[in-house]
Amino acid sequence: MRQKLILISLSLLMTAAITYQSRTISQSWKLDVPAVLDQMDALSGKWEVVTPDKIKQPVLTQSVKYADFPKALFKDHDFYDFEASVKVYVSSENKDTQSAGLVLRYRNLYSFYMLFLNTKDKRLTLTRASLGGLKIVKRINHDFEPDRWYQLKVVCNLNHFKIFVDNEKILEADDSVSTGGKIGLVTAGTSRVYFSDLQVNTDTIDAQAQTTSANN
Repeated sequence: MRQKLILISLSLLMTAAITYQSRTISQSWKLDVPAVLDQMDALSGKWEVVTPDKIKQPVLTQSVKYADFPKALFKDHDFYDFEASVKVYVSSENKDTQSAGLVLRYRNLYSFYMLFLNTKDKRLTLTRASLGGLKIVKRINHDFEPDRWYQLKVVCNLNHFKIFVDNEKILEADDSVSTGGKIGLVTAGTSRVYFSDLQVNTDTIDAQAQTTSANN
């Protein structure tokens, strides 16, 4: 009887481990070939892969001039708790608007977050969309400059956000809403922006959750 109980316990532990492992997702997109467009849903704007003279490498960009926030989502997964990063190059060729970033936890037109790096107004802004419109969750001023690459990274864990630029933590915020959804890219108005190397990883968040559970 005891031997049967041990075997059942081991079986349950193995099942739990398999279930936990299946939740982890690690994906990356180079954003340098036209085939990447097939993995995206362009909600607004015209998204294409180009090779600008000033960068001299293929990158993803958005070129429609008459949309408030052109957005493109990546189709494969919904993400709840995760770490996401992308390289962003905001060009100075448009003097009016110079802002772009990530779409986070997109469920529908009235439920998602947007994270903007703005080189004209020199600030970083996290916003949430709802039926009531766009709400600024948190904004902080920072000395960003155009015509250079930045790595923008966000860690979403439950209702907590930690945001890094070039591995420096710039902004941290809590929000009342904790949900999951698609990951995407966004530009502001007529901003001319180039994107490269999008990565999404849930392994880090799962490891943190295991550590916290063990400590408790």
